[in-house]
Amino acid sequence: MQNTLQRWTLLACALLLAGAAQAQSQVYYFSVLNQRSPSLTAQYWNPILAYVSKKADVDLKLKIGKTAPETTALTVRGEAQFAYTNHLFTPDRVQLGWRVIARPDTDGIRGQLVVSADSAVRSIEALQGLTVAFPSAEAFVGFKVPMNALLQNGIQIVPIFSGNQEGVIGLLKSGRAMAAGVNEDVIAAYGKRESFRYRVLWSSEIYNDLAIMANPNFVSEATIRAVQQAFVEMRNEEEGKRILAQGAALLKLPHAGGFLAASDRDYENYRIFHREKVLKE
Repeated sequence: MQNTLQRWTLLACALLLAGAAQAQSQVYYFSVLNQRSPSLTAQYWNPILAYVSKKADVDLKLKIGKTAPETTALTVRGEAQFAYTNHLFTPDRVQLGWRVIARPDTDGIRGQLVVSADSAVRSIEALQGLTVAFPSAEAFVGFKVPMNALLQNGIQIVPIFSGNQEGVIGLLKSGRAMAAGVNEDVIAAYGKRESFRYRVLWSSEIYNDLAIMANPNFVSEATIRAVQQAFVEMRNEEEGKRILAQGAALLKLPHAGGFLAASDRDYENYRIFHREKVLKE
């Protein structure tokens, strides 16, 4: 009887230890909106996620689709618990419960309509009837904001889509598109990295850069706070500063600013845009 009791006790302890180990090894997926190629996205984000995982004592894994719409779709389906995106501020997606926890320390982003430096097109009015490239119909500053401006000015164009922000530049360079809708920061970094010269026809108002968001339906408050703190403190620690500097050098960013704590209030003009836009979806 005593041996049987000991065996049951050992079994119960083993199950408790296994459960604890499983909890500690739980993977949280972090989706990153496709702005650049998958390989460049991974090179930039994997070191950051490894750092945050260590500091927050969680296991964050990068998860992206082949295109921005695929990444947004998997995020909306709940296949990621954290996200770096600005696609979750539409009225229907706000209902999913995602919450802003941090943002990059940048001056914000603007949508732009650009042409090659040697293009004969000099104004957005001259785009009437022409082919214009965009990342995807989901892209906020890359499509929705500039397309809304075109429609407000009565300009009808032929849109084509590339799948990510840098892909539109390829369509522009090849002559398949006469202009492109882009994120100001992405094309500036690309231009510097690839020696690509372009001219800006139109720029939007400033919106805060993509948000780091968490879904409290699938992640505990304690874990969300730990991840937020790790992102925010990254630029204050030597290892974090080194990783941020390497990422900035990789993408040819003007500076390695790190991340700031943020909330939904910092993204109110996104919600205003979605309420007031003339663009139909």
